[in-house]
Amino acid sequence: MRKETSVFPVRRRIALGGGSMVALALVFGAAAGGTLSAPPDALAAKFGKRSLKPGMRGKDVRVLQRNLTRLKQTTPATGRYGKLTRRSVKALERRKGWFPINGKVTRREAKRIRRLVSAARARKRARQRAALGAAGYVFPVPDLHNFGGAQARFGAPRSGHSHQGQDVFAPCGTRVFAAHAGNVKARSYQGAAGYYLVIDGLDGSDTVYMHLMKHSWAVVGTLLYAGQQIGKVGQSGNASGCHLHFEHWTAPGWYGGGYPIDPLPELLQWDAYS
Repeated sequence: MRKETSVFPVRRRIALGGGSMVALALVFGAAAGGTLSAPPDALAAKFGKRSLKPGMRGKDVRVLQRNLTRLKQTTPATGRYGKLTRRSVKALERRKGWFPINGKVTRREAKRIRRLVSAARARKRARQRAALGAAGYVFPVPDLHNFGGAQARFGAPRSGHSHQGQDVFAPCGTRVFAAHAGNVKARSYQGAAGYYLVIDGLDGSDTVYMHLMKHSWAVVGTLLYAGQQIGKVGQSGNASGCHLHFEHWTAPGWYGGGYPIDPLPELLQWDAYS
């Protein structure tokens, strides 16, 4: 695949005899065949502040890709506007009747996408509130996620013990919610678990959240409601990649006479309506 070389004009002062003049020189990035990086302000551009098209990259491209996935057009969040992103944009344009169908995102189209995502989130919150009235539980990772492979499952072998929870993989910084209402029983750091939080549920069971990005704001004794943000996904402690290690313990709770159960069936159920 041929690489495009960026060209930037650079003013260079060239001495001519006793005087001087300013000449406009075209300097090609990486004279030996490399490429120059895109301007920092472009890479950090906010979604909707510029039009996007194939070949571009940046934070706003990554936001676009995540929004496309939220709108049922699964797109890898690479930050590069490639063929897959263009295909997803065209599919969305076709589905919504947005013309021209060209796979490019204008600033106007970005506003439309933001409105669609906001509406989808509002519907999701409404379903969540309705479900809370009946079940009292919510899924702890409300954004894009997956459950990994066999080693992420409850009971998977570990050195000297077995896996006592279920891993939920999501990008670092993704919000983590309390799965049920209760009081914070423990908040600490441990070499393997990293930053973790234990919630003593009002139903007597405990939920455990490990490998958080940093200490939760909720200190011991804090009363939390189901769906309240308690932290962010991280990879603190002995963690391979960004993920939440989630445990569910029967009453009377975590290392207090209860025992851990496989939380995956519950997580799948909560995920379906959260």
